[in-house]
Amino acid sequence: MATTIIRNVQIITDHLIPNGVLTLNDDTITFVGSAAEYHRQPIQSNYVLEIDADGGYAAPGLIDVHIHGANGHDVLEGTDEALRAIGCYCAAGGTTGFLPTTVTAAPAKTRQAAQAVQAFTAQQAKGSPSGARVLGMHLEGPYLNIERKGAQFGAAIRPVDLDELQELYLALGDIWKLMTIAPEIPGAQDAIRWLVQRGITASAGHSTATFAQSVEAFDWGISQATHIFNGMHPLHHREPGLLGACLTKPTIACQLVADGVHVHPAAVELLYRMVGCERIILITDAVQAAGLHDGSYVLGDLAIVVRQGTAWLPDGTLAGSTLTMLDAVRNVIDFLQIPLVNAFRMGSLNPAQSLGLNRTGWLRAGYAADVLLLSPELELQRTIVGGQTVFSASA
Repeated sequence: MATTIIRNVQIITDHLIPNGVLTLNDDTITFVGSAAEYHRQPIQSNYVLEIDADGGYAAPGLIDVHIHGANGHDVLEGTDEALRAIGCYCAAGGTTGFLPTTVTAAPAKTRQAAQAVQAFTAQQAKGSPSGARVLGMHLEGPYLNIERKGAQFGAAIRPVDLDELQELYLALGDIWKLMTIAPEIPGAQDAIRWLVQRGITASAGHSTATFAQSVEAFDWGISQATHIFNGMHPLHHREPGLLGACLTKPTIACQLVADGVHVHPAAVELLYRMVGCERIILITDAVQAAGLHDGSYVLGDLAIVVRQGTAWLPDGTLAGSTLTMLDAVRNVIDFLQIPLVNAFRMGSLNPAQSLGLNRTGWLRAGYAADVLLLSPELELQRTIVGGQTVFSASA
């Protein structure tokens, strides 16, 4: 059994432990507590690796449930190379697990991406991690409302097709974790119930749903909102719409792109005051350009351009981001002046729980050994996935 002991560290868990010790045995956390509580026991292992965190932080590995691409690659390429490149980007930005996310595309292209994710997930289960772990798949579309398509390929938006859903499920099985759908379109009720029956989280997005339609869809099984504020009507006092329903109904988790562009910091504060840290899920919505310079790229079948780190369609529509999850966490700390525990919960425990992932997403004994080591200034020093270092700032 390979053991790692991390000392002289401030641990971000249910509460902040200022002088802590964290131990990992293989791919599992075995101790989280103060140095005073830690009593070293005889360890039967091949070796013991001791890490001095130098007074920095140990944080739970972040989980990104909504990422389309990075490092010059797009999920819809449907290749191992693309998924590996995105995983490396994730690891270098504090993410230890992610859902490769499609945008709306032709059926054959979506199936190819699904098959690639399924094959990649099977391969990664047999070997050591080289980057962030693929935790499943998120399909954003194709059953969306074209009036709120945003940076979705409008020509491929199509009516709900249960046969297509079944084909995708045969390709993905239980690694299909999340689907974004507009709940007001014809056939959405059947699709949402179909998803929920198979343990797939149904998220409302790219939608013109009214308040009443949204509340009805929550009864069908919608439990999440895709990039809250974006791809939906703004809040109106006589018709609160999907946004108002999400803010007022306590069963709905809200994905948030916290880059300061998609959502103004004041609106982030409004969201936080309304729903608290328990119902916010930080996401990147990152695209092919993430990790690279400004320039011309693609998002699925659409051309995009990145200027000063922000991705746009030629018509001025926002088209994803170049955000990292750790930047998202640091941004909400800056926007809201909230405790570290609350901010990291939004990027780790909340997404894990929303997908039904057990013993993942937090620093607790018995949980997966997915850990970030950060400097006192929250700069990433090391990313550990399954007990193994996959990114080091000193490398």
